[in-house]
Amino acid sequence: MKKAILMLEDGKSFSGVSVAASGETIGQIVYNTADVGYQEIITDPTSKGLVICFAFPEIGNYGVNLKDNESDKIQCAGIVAKQISKVTSNWQATQGFIDFLKKQKIIAIERVDTRAIVRYIIKKGEMKCILSTIDFDLKSLRSKLKYSKNINDIDLVSTIATKKSYKWNLKNKLQLLNVFEKEKQYTKLSDNKKIFKVVAIDCGIKESFLRMFASCNCNVIVMPAKTKAEEILKIKPDGVFISNGPGNPEKLDFLVEEIKKVLGKKPILGIGLGHQLLALALGGKVYKMKSGHRCINHSIKNLDTGSVEVVSQNHGYAVLPDSFKKSKYRVKITHINLNDRTVEGIEAPLIKSFSVQYHPLARPGAHDAPFIFNKFIKNMKTFKEVK
Repeated sequence: MKKAILMLEDGKSFSGVSVAASGETIGQIVYNTADVGYQEIITDPTSKGLVICFAFPEIGNYGVNLKDNESDKIQCAGIVAKQISKVTSNWQATQGFIDFLKKQKIIAIERVDTRAIVRYIIKKGEMKCILSTIDFDLKSLRSKLKYSKNINDIDLVSTIATKKSYKWNLKNKLQLLNVFEKEKQYTKLSDNKKIFKVVAIDCGIKESFLRMFASCNCNVIVMPAKTKAEEILKIKPDGVFISNGPGNPEKLDFLVEEIKKVLGKKPILGIGLGHQLLALALGGKVYKMKSGHRCINHSIKNLDTGSVEVVSQNHGYAVLPDSFKKSKYRVKITHINLNDRTVEGIEAPLIKSFSVQYHPLARPGAHDAPFIFNKFIKNMKTFKEVK
């Protein structure tokens, strides 16, 4: 067993044991309350730059497999846990969780009082941190933190998003999953029989969203976050999807300006970071949360239907509810979080554009909100008929 230390930006430190790679990593400390889905969480591009403290007492029990990755690698900067299982018990597992971390050189620390860390983050807020297995001098660690970059001050999207446009092919992806029950996993969740062309703006897009569009009979062209509106409109898509992603939406002014040029010309769906970017393009404002929502079981209310939904979330920014008063698009709030009343969904009905802060259809939680995608398809169909 090798010693490891977690130090926060304000000098608070926690000691533990290293279970994966050796070295140092700097990121933003956050906590996630999920009891399952750790593979999806750490491979989600939205987790770029985050050191994730898992609140659940033990993770890693069922290992990892080929089908649950949300990207081609682990995206988080580091992992903090009470205990990481040394035993893998699942028929689908192709690798143990610790081996998965070691192979990708991810620093992970266990035997830490994660409950204390979570309470501290709730009280003090998310902040920079450093995980180290090689330096235990508190002054040295604090100095490294002082001169490190804050992920909220940089454009993280440019570090992970695709640089070239490409057509996403479900068949190619399924070839990697031939040991699993593909027919059951990829059943259609839409009655759409017409093929629509969707442009997906990659801000750190999750694989599960691409699979869902394919399940809804949509041809998806993934385009870089720095794509000009003219290039998007040139290929004549039926709709535009602005994906999830990491970091501060206010560092993406270039993308907000391009979204503004698409408003009213094509239906738009935004999820996660895409929700915040659409809000900014519609004239709204965003703010950094003291402690973000990172979980698989937050309750939100659909204000149109009155129904309550339990959804996955992974965000540290939110939309200001009263910031659309001067918007010419008559934006309405469609969903709110029942825990803290934060905005979970908005819609501009006149231009067939809407967005949600949470992650519908994102694993874990296989089929939590298929109506989001069906609504987008309906908008594309209506928009096309009117035009």
